[in-house]
Amino acid sequence: MTHTATQETTQATATRASEQRDALQSAWRALRETQPRLRIRNAAAMLGVSELELLLTEPEDVVIRLQPAFTEIYPSLSLLGRIMTLARNDEVVHETTGQMSKFSVMEGGRMGLCLGEIDLRVFFSHWGHACAVTEAGPKGPRHSLQMFDHSGQAVHKVYATGETDMAAWAALVARFRAADADQRPALALQPAPVFHRKPSLPDPQPLRDEWAAITDVHQFHDMLRRHGLDRLTALQQVGEPWARPVAQGSIESVLNSVAEIGTPIMAFVGNRGIVQIYTGRVHRLLSTGEWFNVLDPHFNLHMRTGEMTQVWVVRRPSEDGDITSLDAFNADGELVLSLFGERKPGKAELPAWRDLLAQIETAS
Repeated sequence: MTHTATQETTQATATRASEQRDALQSAWRALRETQPRLRIRNAAAMLGVSELELLLTEPEDVVIRLQPAFTEIYPSLSLLGRIMTLARNDEVVHETTGQMSKFSVMEGGRMGLCLGEIDLRVFFSHWGHACAVTEAGPKGPRHSLQMFDHSGQAVHKVYATGETDMAAWAALVARFRAADADQRPALALQPAPVFHRKPSLPDPQPLRDEWAAITDVHQFHDMLRRHGLDRLTALQQVGEPWARPVAQGSIESVLNSVAEIGTPIMAFVGNRGIVQIYTGRVHRLLSTGEWFNVLDPHFNLHMRTGEMTQVWVVRRPSEDGDITSLDAFNADGELVLSLFGERKPGKAELPAWRDLLAQIETAS
């Protein structure tokens, strides 16, 4: 192909991409006129596109594409002061406000870890795109950094707060801004990942034996990999005394109980690209429509508990004694929320937490 022909092909591709964005922008504008409170995640699903594709229909003064330099961006978040970070899946939204402490990049850039007020476990191999977004809000502009996977689904979002250093924020956006030619490219997105359950084991006894021999809760995921099991199938196969199903409403009743008696918890929420953790007490609980919410000053948890079709009490042995969690799964059998009693390595589980979960009746 000649140089001229290549230029013409490139121009034609860019023109098609621009026309598609214009059509999508018009469709989204029409949706917002009829449903002004519609969130972009839901709008994208209704229009059959990814959230990233919908976001990039906005002008460049609203949405700036960033270089996908995630292993440099996230250590830089510690310079911003207090921020709000948001991780979610379809059933649960987890929001934590605090100062990002030192962010460590590990395993050749495939993983990241942050401990402290903002507590993250990051799996960078699933991350693909980044944007800086400025939205109009009732209290003025709302600034965010938004990360997406290779299919354009949102993985993690970081929001400025009233205590954020906005000069440092602007400097970070300028530092990682993508080139002008890359601001509105024709996206080559991968298909959205689909979660599949794994088949049951013909003989679950080796799983039960290995489960009973665990000495650290972090050995759990490696054990599942060795047996080729997803989490829910493993729980169903190992059975009591290690795992038992409980009522669908157990998440709400447990959170109401820990709020009443003041037991600190750990709440784990995530997706393929990240797990975000909150540790501490919960106070203000509120049901609004299909959502059950924790609405505390520095921690919000929004849960569609009606979509959590299976809830299990799970025990794992450790050198510090058994560790107990309450795990919730969606209709596809995918883990969407885990609750633990607050604990640190070297310390036993809180008796109040263990007793609370022991009192929950096993589902019939």
